[in-house]
Amino acid sequence: MMMHHTLAHLRTLKLEGLAGALEEQLIQPGLANLSFEERLTMLVDREVHHRNER
Repeated sequence: MMMHHTLAHLRTLKLEGLAGALEEQLIQPGLANLSFEERLTMLVDREVHHRNER
């Protein structure tokens, strides 16, 4: 339930790329082996890419 609220907040903040990337990370079990910094970097990169595409 907590993640649902986090995703809703990200979308409210217009961070759609980050929200989508986080949802994808949640269903990919292999990503759990990555460090927090690695996962955060992937999320931020995805948001930057999403904004550049618009």
